[in-house]
Amino acid sequence: MASSPQPLSKVKLPEENQSNGTEESPGLQEPPTSGKNPQIGEIAIEASEIVSRLGQAVDTPKTPTENVRRAATVFLGLQKKHSNEIIHSIHELISTDEDGDPTTALPLKTVAKLVMVSHSLSAYCGSLEHSLLQKLSLRFTTDTTRWISHIFGLLDSSAFYHDDNLEGLVRIARMVLHYKFPRYLEDGTLTFASSLPLIYSSISSPLGIVQYLCRQLGLPLACVRPVPVNTHFGSHYTMDVAALQKMLTDDGVTGKVPLLVIADAGTPVTGHVDNIARIKELCKAHNCWLHVRGHTLSALTLPNHTRNNHATPVADSFTLTLGNWLGVPGLPNVTLYRLWDQSNINASKQKQVGVSRESTLPLLAGLHNDHTSRRIITLPLWTALQSLGKDGVLSAIRENFLASERLYSALDVFRHVRVLSPKPGGESGAYTITELISKPASISMLFESTACCVVFQFIPDLAENEVLIKVPPYYDKLNSWLGQILQISAPQIPIEICELEDVGTVLRFCPFESAISDQPTLEQFKSFVQCLEQQLVILRATIHHKETFKTIVEASPVLSFVELPDWAGLGGVRYCPEGWKELLPDQLKEELNNLNIALVDALKSVDSAFSLGEGQDGLICVRFGMLTPQSDVEDMLTLIVHVGQSVEENSRVLDSMSEIVKKGIETATKDLQKENEERLWQEGLIRHVPLVGNFVNWWSPKTKETGVRGRSLNLTQGIVESTENIYKYHMQIQTGTTPPAGSKSPPTPQIQTSVSANHSRSSSHASVSSQNIRADAEPLKEPVIAVKPPTDDVKVLAP
Repeated sequence: MASSPQPLSKVKLPEENQSNGTEESPGLQEPPTSGKNPQIGEIAIEASEIVSRLGQAVDTPKTPTENVRRAATVFLGLQKKHSNEIIHSIHELISTDEDGDPTTALPLKTVAKLVMVSHSLSAYCGSLEHSLLQKLSLRFTTDTTRWISHIFGLLDSSAFYHDDNLEGLVRIARMVLHYKFPRYLEDGTLTFASSLPLIYSSISSPLGIVQYLCRQLGLPLACVRPVPVNTHFGSHYTMDVAALQKMLTDDGVTGKVPLLVIADAGTPVTGHVDNIARIKELCKAHNCWLHVRGHTLSALTLPNHTRNNHATPVADSFTLTLGNWLGVPGLPNVTLYRLWDQSNINASKQKQVGVSRESTLPLLAGLHNDHTSRRIITLPLWTALQSLGKDGVLSAIRENFLASERLYSALDVFRHVRVLSPKPGGESGAYTITELISKPASISMLFESTACCVVFQFIPDLAENEVLIKVPPYYDKLNSWLGQILQISAPQIPIEICELEDVGTVLRFCPFESAISDQPTLEQFKSFVQCLEQQLVILRATIHHKETFKTIVEASPVLSFVELPDWAGLGGVRYCPEGWKELLPDQLKEELNNLNIALVDALKSVDSAFSLGEGQDGLICVRFGMLTPQSDVEDMLTLIVHVGQSVEENSRVLDSMSEIVKKGIETATKDLQKENEERLWQEGLIRHVPLVGNFVNWWSPKTKETGVRGRSLNLTQGIVESTENIYKYHMQIQTGTTPPAGSKSPPTPQIQTSVSANHSRSSSHASVSSQNIRADAEPLKEPVIAVKPPTDDVKVLAP
């Protein structure tokens, strides 16, 4: 290294606790106070203890009494709180989700805890005197820049540290604008009136990057020049160098200004690497700046060529996301950029007194680190690099590449799995990560032999010499289902589900974006592969059964196939009784939905593979899940037909009963109303006049036989009868039964009205329960009709 960074004051980390095999927090020891500032050690100790407490509290499982959802605080209280109470509030917010359930937090290593403490110390340094703060910031920034430049082989360079991932690229582009357009500072965008600056980016890169770049610089989107990808030679995800060369040449002839080329060393999803060496030659020939981004840039730390002081830099600038690569949260991003080559400046400029214009360009673009800021942004990275050392950085990046290599080797044996990411070791697979570390390698060989991620998907059977570009839409659902199952069943290998426009849904494993510093072990990879193999068997079985499923359903007179766009299972089927398909949709929809809902409820008691679904037409159907090779589709569909017929028959009985009850109530109400009118006419209206009616009733009492008789409903015969026999004999005798020998049969009820059971099947089983089967003539104090099942007699409830 150019300089060896000094340790952080006299504060030392304790050794790891070996008794239980777990890492303790960096409980920092307080340094001697003679001639030192004791507050630094106190802040470090307290910050370390808080980080440890939060980590231990999250990792400790909660008891049922502790897992109680608390009401969210809308406004902060005005009363003063103790620091422990504040930390406890923070702990509650971190350790529980929105539903109040405990969250799982990843364990923090010693380096990560040290970085957390350094953030507290960075905030403390902001309260120091201006001169001391500037001295500390300059020291931390200088040491960090020299170390990173040495590791990544860009010695004559400077670094800009930033939190936003794209901020470094924005300032690099602004610096090149100042270089290409000397009047840009004075005239702004008016400088581009005669010649438009152009930014070149591959179409495989996210469009949002160049859009964000134009918004920040105030450039129109016409400045963006999308470069196509390879179609005949090389990877289909990398930039077409021949097309880029033609575009640079044509734009130079038309008077436009090639400004910046953005290349990828590891495309955002698939991890492919552009031909950086060839693109760099083109940029140098057309006086264009080359900026490289991507996880494969971390491979620059592996070979021995970085120790050569005369090594050619990879690009003019590139962005490093060290926090993701090392698995340490809280680290800033770094944008390394080369210093302007004084040999390219003409002789007249070299003779001028003072600094050159080119040397002031980074300052104009804001590519300098403000050493007067109240926050030292480089301090967390400075402490992390010291704690890891070069061997630690090399080991972490080596383990990331090794994880991709292991997973690729495991997936390469499956015939129905297509890997879309580059092959580790190159096309021949001759180089391994270990060989790249032990032997010198060129930059081109380095980028070709490493893979920063593994992207794969499940594909159908292919015929000989068949080339598959994009999988069928149904396989997108299958891949999405596979990804969700792997996330649940094998969480030790973090898998994310992505969507590629040209190939469909894919599954991606990227160790350089993992939140943990330790990569999965060999045993964890084996467990993941076993789980994947089991799910592939289920996927192939489901596809095999799907054609048989459709054939049987189409041949059935009572079943119809239902397309489910968002369902990866076997599909959906709807039970539809014969003759119903000819009915109008409005007449069929409600009845059919309730019939299939009852069918699903009955099937769930037999097999949990059945579930309730809804087709694109809004009608309910029976949904089939994934199947195993031992599943019998014909038996399952036969079961649906039998259960559906049983549900249909039960529905008919209930529908008939509900119609009889409904018409019985209507008939009883009409009879009561008619009989009441007749009674009023016979008795005379004067008996119902207040006071006068009482005198008339006293003078001429009414006979016992007068009054309105109640009504009872006989469900077995469908007859509404008057209730005089029930009140007279105080018993219920079913009509049509033979009385015992020697007994006298009661007279036939004076009023009997037949209720027809013929009805249209417009009601459903679900609507039966909502029907009111009680009739009550409240104003006339009539008996209430109550209905019992068809096998029992009808009971009448007295008012």
